[in-house]
Amino acid sequence: MISICIPIYNYYAYPLVRRLATQIERLSDPDSYEIVCIDDHSSGYYLNQNMGICDLATYLRLNENIGRARIRNLFLKYAKGEWLMFLDNDSVVPDNFLRTYLKETSGVADVVVGGRVYDQRGNDRDRRLRYLYGTKIESQPVEERERHPYRSFMTNNFMVRRTVLESIKFDARLTKYGHEDTLFGYQLEKRHVPIRHIDNAVVNGYVETNLEFLNKSIEAVENLVQIYDYMWEEPMFARSVNLLKAYTKVRRMRLHGLVHLVYRMLKPGLESSFVSGKAVSLKLFSFYKLGTFIHYKHYNENKK
Repeated sequence: MISICIPIYNYYAYPLVRRLATQIERLSDPDSYEIVCIDDHSSGYYLNQNMGICDLATYLRLNENIGRARIRNLFLKYAKGEWLMFLDNDSVVPDNFLRTYLKETSGVADVVVGGRVYDQRGNDRDRRLRYLYGTKIESQPVEERERHPYRSFMTNNFMVRRTVLESIKFDARLTKYGHEDTLFGYQLEKRHVPIRHIDNAVVNGYVETNLEFLNKSIEAVENLVQIYDYMWEEPMFARSVNLLKAYTKVRRMRLHGLVHLVYRMLKPGLESSFVSGKAVSLKLFSFYKLGTFIHYKHYNENKK
């Protein structure tokens, strides 16, 4: 059995569940699939919007928000399948999406990653930062993802054997947004778990506004600082993350203080540019994240 696992938080997920249920009905063995949705303490508005999911799937609601890592582990308690397929709640799945994944269950890979793309309609000025980052950094063709299969791992659209997830759970210490997939991909590589990337991308259905994505990116950097603090003895992990590679380099050259100084000087202007969407530069965004990392890693810690 394949369990389709959808964590939900403040999003109208019924269309995704309905589309998946329709695809299941068309398969030769529909009883080999189930859909399990767990709501991570959404607001009442979205709980009401998603009531229809109860007719199509197992639908559970949490009384508190437990975060992106713990909720994925929680599916092991409720999903019955040998394979667990995870999808973000804003995914738009293509035709034959489930059939494509089904073919992979007889292969040697224990983890299969489908990929993601972005709709051109998301390229509005007030969403340009997220759109550019998504299309230039995250949305890679399968050939590119296969070059660095573990570093290209993302949680928005993947399938994993139950036995693998039972042995390599998402790190429950991570309660904020971001990089739980980075750490999980590293653990897969460390344990030599076979992984395969395929051409079965979902469309990222919701493109955050510039301000939303900027705030989520800052939170992700905070999460990465936390991860780095208990992974510092594993240099292989630092080499697998571009931001950590940049930090390691400037620190080795003893330039992190200068980078932080320049970051503080440019921070208001950079944030204004990112939020306005007028002239978004991904290189400057990378510098901004590096400065943010140094800020949280060194300067905020010294205040404790």
